[in-house]
Amino acid sequence: MNKFLDKLKHTDSGNFFLMAGPCVIEGEEMAMDIAEKIVAICDRLEIPFIFKGSYRKANRSRLDSFTGIGDEQALEILKKVG
Repeated sequence: MNKFLDKLKHTDSGNFFLMAGPCVIEGEEMAMDIAEKIVAICDRLEIPFIFKGSYRKANRSRLDSFTGIGDEQALEILKKVG
């Protein structure tokens, strides 16, 4: 089993965990910066953390609104954040 999932499953946190991240992946530097900051806080507080970021933001109210940097590029970034 993935080390993270094993930690989440067997943690003594009363089943509380944090799922957080950017609304949509806009770039690698931004995603890594957000992940590092949240991980530091969650490690200090012993809260299991799941990084969440959409690779494509489809629920926009305008057709010309930003929806992402492209599926493949965004998915590669999510893979790196891991």
